[in-house]
Amino acid sequence: MILQRYISKTILSSTALVLVVLLALYTFMDFITELDDLGKGEYQLSNILAYLALSMPKRIYELLPVAALLGSVIGLGTLASQSELVAMRAAGVSVKDISKAVLMVAAILMVIALLIGEVMRPVTEQRALQIQTAAQTGTEGSQSQYGFWTRDGNHFNHIQRIHRDGRFEGIKIYEFDSNHRLRVVTQAKEARYQDNDWLLLEVVQSFLDENEVEVRTVERAKWRSRLNPGMLNVVIVPPEFLPVWSLVEYVSYLKTNHQSVSQYQLAFWSKIMMPVSSAVMVFLAVPFIFGPLRSTPIGGRILVGVLVGIGFHLFNQSFQHMGLVFGVLPWLAASLPTFVFAGIGIYMLRRVR
Repeated sequence: MILQRYISKTILSSTALVLVVLLALYTFMDFITELDDLGKGEYQLSNILAYLALSMPKRIYELLPVAALLGSVIGLGTLASQSELVAMRAAGVSVKDISKAVLMVAAILMVIALLIGEVMRPVTEQRALQIQTAAQTGTEGSQSQYGFWTRDGNHFNHIQRIHRDGRFEGIKIYEFDSNHRLRVVTQAKEARYQDNDWLLLEVVQSFLDENEVEVRTVERAKWRSRLNPGMLNVVIVPPEFLPVWSLVEYVSYLKTNHQSVSQYQLAFWSKIMMPVSSAVMVFLAVPFIFGPLRSTPIGGRILVGVLVGIGFHLFNQSFQHMGLVFGVLPWLAASLPTFVFAGIGIYMLRRVR
C-alpha cells in the first residue's frame, strides 16, 4: 500500500509538472493570437488577460489526457531509470500491483476532469466569451448578424439579441396551423422570464386568415414556451463548453420539435468519454515502461509519449468529425478512439512478463 501511494504520488507530480508546462505554452500561443484583435472596439490588454485567465480551465480540460500520458511515462520512467521499479519487482511487487497504483492515479484524474469539465469550465468559458464579445462589440447582449432562430412546436421564434440576464430583445413569433399555414405573427420589443413563463413587452400581433389581416397592439402579453434563459445558453455557446445536464435538456427539446440532435449528442458523449480518455492515457504508460520502452532513455520515452498523445488527439477529433459527416452513431464516434487505445494498452500489457 505504501509503495502504491509512492508510485501514485510520483506520477501525479510528473503529470502536474507536464500540465503546467503545456498550459504555459498554449496560453502564450493564445496570447499571441489575441494580440491580433488588440484595439478592436474596447478590447485592451486587460481584457485579453482576463479572457486568457478565464479560458485556463478549458485548456486544462483539453490538455489533461496528453498530460496524463506524458506525466505517467515520465513518472514511471524516472522510477525505472533509478532502478526503483527493479527493486520493487525484486521485492515481490508484480506488474499487476504497479498497475493498481497507476489506476489510482487514473481514478483521481477522472474526478479532476469531471470537476473541471462540468463545474468550472462552463461558467468560466461563458464568462470569457462575454468579456471578449462585450469589449470587441461594445454590447452586452449575445447576437449574430441574423439573430437566433428556434422552433417550439408550431411556433418559429426569431430572437435578435440575448442579454446576460436572460432577457430577449427584438422577438418575432411565427405561429402556423396544422396545415402549415401562417396564422399569427407576434412582435415584441422585449421578453422577460417570470414564473416559468415569458412576459412580452410592447406587443404587436397580426392575425392572418384567407380574407384579411387583423392587427392588435397590447402593452404586455404572456408567452408560453419550453424555452428558458438557461436553455438559450446552448444556442449562443458552443456545445462542448456546456455541462452535461444542459445538453440533455436541449437534446430533449430538439427531439420534441423534430430537429437534428447529432451535434449535441456527440458533445454529450464526448464529455462522458473525456475522463475515461484521461484514465486510458495513464494506463498506456504501464506497458510502455515494462514493454518496448523499458531500455529506452527518458528522452525517447517522452518522444513516444508525445507521439502517442498527439496520435490519440488527432484520431479522436478526426473520427468525431467524420462521424457527424457520415452519420455514425454519436456514442460510437465519441468512444471508439478511446476503446481502440485501451485495447492497444491491454494487448501490450498481456505481453509483459
